[in-house]
Formats: sequence, structure tokens, C-alpha cells
Amino acid sequence: MDNIKGFALRRGFILMMIMIMLLSVFTGCAGRNQPDSAAENSGPESDIRSGAGSEMPGDASDGVDNGSDTGSIKSGDASDESEAAFKFPLTVTDANGDEMTLESAPQRIISLTLGSDEILLSLVDKSRIVSMTRYADDEGISNIAAEAKGVGTRTTMDMIENIIALEPDLVILDTWADVNYIKQLRDSGITVYAFRTPGNIDEQKAVIAELAHVVGADEKGQELINWMDEKLRAVEEKLSALRPEQKLTVMDYGELGSSGKGTNFDDIVTRAGLINVISQAGIEGWPMISKEKIIEFDPDIIILPSWYYDANNSFEGMRDSLVNDPSLQTVSAIKNNRIISVPNPHISAISHYVVLAVEDVARAAYPELF
Repeated sequence: MDNIKGFALRRGFILMMIMIMLLSVFTGCAGRNQPDSAAENSGPESDIRSGAGSEMPGDASDGVDNGSDTGSIKSGDASDESEAAFKFPLTVTDANGDEMTLESAPQRIISLTLGSDEILLSLVDKSRIVSMTRYADDEGISNIAAEAKGVGTRTTMDMIENIIALEPDLVILDTWADVNYIKQLRDSGITVYAFRTPGNIDEQKAVIAELAHVVGADEKGQELINWMDEKLRAVEEKLSALRPEQKLTVMDYGELGSSGKGTNFDDIVTRAGLINVISQAGIEGWPMISKEKIIEFDPDIIILPSWYYDANNSFEGMRDSLVNDPSLQTVSAIKNNRIISVPNPHISAISHYVVLAVEDVARAAYPELF
């Protein structure tokens, strides 16, 4: 109980620091004014990671699952060139409403978000990526930590001079990027394309198709979307035996609170055959949830992060603070030891790897069906 109070007392400071870091994950600098609803994932879910088609390597109910098998997603290759050759010049309009013309398929691409890092590595040959974010190398949040080794350099939005010196023919960033930074790059003759952070898996597919079109890799983009659909279909088939009354309830609980309606987490757990109690209560976004509300909602499963912004926190510490709190002993998830964690790079992904989180969560919730 004291630990939970401690988390609450530090919450204001943590929230301020985390939001600064989240904007860095997208653009490496301060963000712009929040775009409309499609940008909802600029909240706590927006940390990210890689690999390829995976099976969950164990029962997540035992604690933290940090690994996944990899191998079904392939990087783009040189054959992309022949696909792209006939599509240019190409005129496109980005999510900020800015129109631009690319005279030829971009060969020197800079990615300034972890989501686009992950997508690009599966769309184009590595030689076409001259820089990615430093987050691509972080195994705690990146799905491409191993694959990114040796690919390009690392830049963030505050490194304007470095970006210009790399002479990119395309810079990809999120609509959270400060318009002044975008202007500086464009004034230097650089083509800048901004995409809007997806708020659910269907929007994620649209972003993949959008970026694939911009880099001249439409066919590869469709392959990624087909892979996502296959993964989702496989989970759906396994859950088809589940009757509505058998569906378990769930909530997430962490440094930034929980996830309600309009969040990626809500879409993930719904597709995993669960009922999000925060969304069910009509709560949107990322509310801070009191102990009283945890008791009221009485979830069957509580999902804790496997990776923490504050290094002083951990899955074990957060779990113990809940399990040892006398006031929470009536909560089903605590009574039945259903406090779990799934790989953070999957559940926070702003890329095709997000579908692996659906598989992770479904397998942890209904192991008997897998």
C-alpha cells in the first residue's frame, strides 16, 4: 500500500518527464500542438520495438515475457527498385496537408520516429536508409534492435545540421513534429513527409500503405498488411470457440495510468478476446485509476508494463505492491494470480509488429486455446 502511495506521490513529476520523452520518441524534439483524434497514440503506448512473426515464448502469467521468435518479416531488398521505377515522379499529400512531388524513388531516407524505423526496415533495402532514431537500438522498446545494427547513422530532430549534412532526399516524421523544424528542413531543399500516429490497428495498416506508397514500395506494403491480417486471423480462429460469457475482463496499470477508449491498448485487448473495463466504463484516453476503482472494476486480469520509463520501477515491484495491498485482496486478478506482462516492444508498437501484441495477450489470457 505504501508503494502504491509512493507511485501516486511521484506521479506528477513522472508524467511531466514521460510526456517529454514520448515526444522525443516520435520526433526527437518538442512536439507540436496535438493533432486530431487519430494521433491518440502519442500517449503512453507510443514506445515501440521489432522482430518478426512470433510465438509467445511462455506463459505470461508467470511474470514478464521479453522475447519472441523472429523470422517471418523480411527486410525490403534491391528488387524494390524495379517496382518503384515506373511510379515516379510522384505527387503526394502528407497528414499535415502539405503537398510534395518526389521526382524519383527516394534513395537517402531519414526516419525520425521509431514506428517509421520499423516500417521502413521491412519496406526498403537497408542501403536506402541513411539514418534512424536512437530508439531503434533499444531492445526494451524496439522490434528491430538486432536488425538495425549497422544500418545508417542515428539522428533526432534537434540535430538539424546533421540531418542536412546527410543530404537526404526524404525525411519521414510524425505530425507531432514542430512545424518550425519542418520548415527549416524544407527551406534547405529537403522533402519532408509527416504521417499521423495511428490510433488502432486498422489505422496502422493505412499508415503502412501510405509510407509504402511514398517510398515506391506499394507491393511490399501490401505484403506487410497481408502478414498482419494473417496473424490476426490466426488469433481470431483460436478464439472462435470462446463464448461471449467466457470473455475475461482486463485493465492495464502502470506509471502513466490505464488505457481506455480510443487507445491502441483497447483495440489490442478487444481483438485478443478480452473486455477492457476502463473502456467499458466509458473512460477515454489514459486515466489515472485509484485503488477504489480497481476494486470497483474487479478485472480478471491486470496487465503491467514489462519496461518502465522510471528505472526505479519494475514489473516485480509494481506486482508486489498490488499483491501485498490488503485493500485489493478481493480483486479477481489478484486473488487468482492473473497479474501478467507481455513484451513491451509489441504492445507499444506503432508499426506492423503491433499485431504480435494481440497474439501475446490472447495467449496469456486463454492459454488453453493455444
